Amino acid sequence: FLSFFTGPMPIMIWLATLVVALMEDWDDFSVLMTLQAVNGIVGYLEEKSAGDAIAALKQSLSPRASVKREGEFRFIEAKFLVPGDVINLKLGDIVPADCRLQAGKPLEVDQAALTGESLPVTRGHNETVYMGSKIFSS
Repeated sequence: FLSFFTGPMPIMIWLATLVVALMEDWDDFSVLMTLQAVNGIVGYLEEKSAGDAIAALKQSLSPRASVKREGEFRFIEAKFLVPGDVINLKLGDIVPADCRLQAGKPLEVDQAALTGESLPVTRGHNETVYMGSKIFSS
């Protein structure tokens, strides 16, 4: 909290406060002290609010996966996936982990972020799709 009372701007206000106090201009002194207090409190509240917003954003952006566990599909955080998990991929999903496709319809996968390819690639049975790729069509 005290760090909001240091820095270029607060130091200039402190110096102005000191000068005004030496001149015994108590009206200006009280205005500058109030300004300094408000500046510090607002800075603290803004930083706390920004920190909370970043935490909420991180939570909402954490990758989730539809994984088959104990015979049924459920959503879990991608960091809890283990080798051998069966995950369900559908149109628009971002692949939560490197995985090998099982039997089924081939998928078109956009790997542009990983490989720079401008067009989606088709992946079928026993082929690998990589984490971060986007399922373009199924």
